[in-house]
Amino acid sequence: AKSCIKSGSGLVTLGVPKSLINIIQSRITEEMTLGLKDKGEGILSAEAVEEILSFQVDKKIDAIAIGPGIGVTEETIKLISGIVRNSAVPVIIDADGINSLSFDCEALLKAKAPIILTPHPGEMARLCSAAYKQSIKNSHIEKDRIGISQRFATEFNTYLVLKGVPTIVASPEGEAFINTTGNPGMATGGSGDVLTGIIASLSGQRMTPLNASICGVYLHGAAGDIAATKKSQYCLLASDIIDFLSEAFLSIIASSKN
Repeated sequence: AKSCIKSGSGLVTLGVPKSLINIIQSRITEEMTLGLKDKGEGILSAEAVEEILSFQVDKKIDAIAIGPGIGVTEETIKLISGIVRNSAVPVIIDADGINSLSFDCEALLKAKAPIILTPHPGEMARLCSAAYKQSIKNSHIEKDRIGISQRFATEFNTYLVLKGVPTIVASPEGEAFINTTGNPGMATGGSGDVLTGIIASLSGQRMTPLNASICGVYLHGAAGDIAATKKSQYCLLASDIIDFLSEAFLSIIASSKN
């Protein structure tokens, strides 16, 4: 949520289980919060689908990002499937959102709005194993990052951001783009969540799903590269990427003027 608002969104609302909302509110300042139905255990309920979709309509929101931190349960599987099938705005799905989606890959073919998936190789292997009903390991993904990304994006009509070295962005039309920014120090917990926020922000600013993915990946890596020069790759944290997003944006703005 913080990376989303730091990437140009005017208003960001963080949807959290109602049982955790007091804890979350004490940790944020610029972001708004929305308490969603849960079972009292800090895990979102499938009933939160209607709340999210209603909020989408009432507040005229422009994009939804979902997945980081939600866990994988029967409830979250239904939640993700419901959002994918019914959202009227682009949906960016990461982390356990992708793991939950692997139980209902067919939902992607029923989506009414663009879907952007941002898996790392492990999540991609799990997703492909479910989609193609065969055992696919991380090593298989790494051997053919471009080909697998193109195939999945085309067959499931989705935009795919396969994180790693290098990060690949694939479109439903079969295009593939290779990112050139980023460094090993970014292989740290929370880094992928930051990317999700950036892409969601750019999507909400009415960039096309493909451009939001390409630009989001580039900015994410550029901010990480700048952070590494200041902090070193060894000491780089996900929060550092957020802190140096402003310099990444400024570098692009300066280049465009030249």
